[in-house]
Amino acid sequence: MYATQDKSEVNLNQYVDILRRRWIYVVGTIAILVGFTLFTDLRATPVYRASTQLLLQGKQSDNILNPIASTSDPARALQNELRIVNSRAVRQAVAKEYGSPISVTATAGGDDDVFILSSTADNGKDAAERVNTYASVYQTSRLAALTEDIVETKKIVQQQIDDFQKQVDEINAPVAKLDAQILLTDPTSADYTRLVNERDQLRQKTDAERTAAQNSLDQYKTTLNQLQLSERLNTTGGVQILNPASVPASPISPTIATDVIQALAVGLFLGIAAAFLRDQLDDSLRTKDDLERAIKDLPVIGVVPLDHSWRESNKPTLVTATEPMSAVAESYRGLRTAIQYIDVDRPARVIQITSSGSGEGKTTVTSNLALAFAQAGKRVAVVGCDLRKPRIHRFLQVDGTIGFTSVVLGDLTLDEALQTSPLHQNIDVLASGPRPPNPSELLSVNRTARIIQELAGRYSIVLLDCPPVLPVTDALVLSRCVDGAIYLAAANRTTRRVVRHGVELLRQVGCPMLGTVLNGVPVESTYSSFLEYYGYTSRSRVPFLDRILGRNGPDTPALTRTVLPAGADEGATDEVIEAAAATPEDAPEPSKP
Repeated sequence: MYATQDKSEVNLNQYVDILRRRWIYVVGTIAILVGFTLFTDLRATPVYRASTQLLLQGKQSDNILNPIASTSDPARALQNELRIVNSRAVRQAVAKEYGSPISVTATAGGDDDVFILSSTADNGKDAAERVNTYASVYQTSRLAALTEDIVETKKIVQQQIDDFQKQVDEINAPVAKLDAQILLTDPTSADYTRLVNERDQLRQKTDAERTAAQNSLDQYKTTLNQLQLSERLNTTGGVQILNPASVPASPISPTIATDVIQALAVGLFLGIAAAFLRDQLDDSLRTKDDLERAIKDLPVIGVVPLDHSWRESNKPTLVTATEPMSAVAESYRGLRTAIQYIDVDRPARVIQITSSGSGEGKTTVTSNLALAFAQAGKRVAVVGCDLRKPRIHRFLQVDGTIGFTSVVLGDLTLDEALQTSPLHQNIDVLASGPRPPNPSELLSVNRTARIIQELAGRYSIVLLDCPPVLPVTDALVLSRCVDGAIYLAAANRTTRRVVRHGVELLRQVGCPMLGTVLNGVPVESTYSSFLEYYGYTSRSRVPFLDRILGRNGPDTPALTRTVLPAGADEGATDEVIEAAAATPEDAPEPSKP
């Protein structure tokens, strides 16, 4: 359970770290989307929408002639009415009344007999006027249609009345004829009795038919009266306007606040996605874990925080001398300790420091590491083996016109070429010397190996400041003269592919590899509190903007790990930690120009 929890915390920390490093993608995406949204919304023409509710009433003629059918399917009647609202005839009538076509939207209002008319315009007054005009014209047209329908229905009813009246008259005619004959016949005669009996029989025979016809006649007369009444009372056309449209106070589009919130949400999502995508595509080494994964069989023996002091002063500085209490200086002491315990029985004395390309901090690391060894009481020789772009003399403040090439060519003896650095009495520097026309050939001669071997016999540690591996072969040539090589990788610059290739080249020529160092790592603020607790404080806080941009001031603390090799004496652990954390008493004051 704890392993799963730790793994989840690591993943979460990785995600947070990605967002911290790639925050510009998130902020940039949000800014672009929000800016574009504001630009389009502010330039867009406002759209206002006005709506009115109408109540649908059944046709009077249908209610009178067929009351069951008129209420059988109100939902279907509403759908039919919605089609009529948008019919060509109604739209033409509205356009004639308003002076131009009007577009409306008719939707059901939730009830089976209510529907809503809506219209839009670039101002609220026009929107309300349009929808009210449409509703009024529609009501008028429906009134005319229903009036016409009532008139037609009246004609049908009147025709039915006439037919039934004729039927009643035809039924009553024989009886009336017999009644007339009876009146003309002598009541005492036999014909009178016969006629009366014949009349009664005929009346009885036609009574049911006459009653049915008379009832139908009376019903149609009642219907006609109702139609006439409806015709007089019909003023709404079967549609009642419940709520006339009012002028809307605000537009429905653009909704700037809503659009900005949506742009923020979408921008945040896309920005985070872009940040993670960019991070996946980035092959550069950012953390110690990245370097360990790039070269799995080679330990990371040091992590050097990013130092801004050189950038700010625009000249080489050695933090181990000028700021011995800083986290950067502590990282060099940790690297020194790691080197000492890589192989306790057979410690490396001649160490080559190289990297993949230029500008990755080889000379800076070499100089600071030399000073860290010197502060620990070791006699150190630093050899400037970069004959193409010599810089070590600038860092250790010695004369660069004499040095390694002078000895190899026989112009000077080794003792004459060695110079003690003013930074520390335990550091002797063999600068690069005059630039030769053929550096690789010069480094290949046997005298080069003898010079380095002689230095190894005199000093506790010999550090070779070498050129990069990939552009030139100088470092590969020198690998035959060393006990081990330290391979530098610049954080956020050196890629996994490049560092693998460089290490492979060194291994191909048989160079023993001590480990790798990740240089220029941006400091995580998470580590500051731990270092401050142990006294590794900075003189000034990092500005807020620098923290946001991932920049860390020249003295920003960082967590430095000292990597001990497998098999190191456990009893020596306390000694290693004390040596790494101790503040050297013999640290010189910063040199003044």
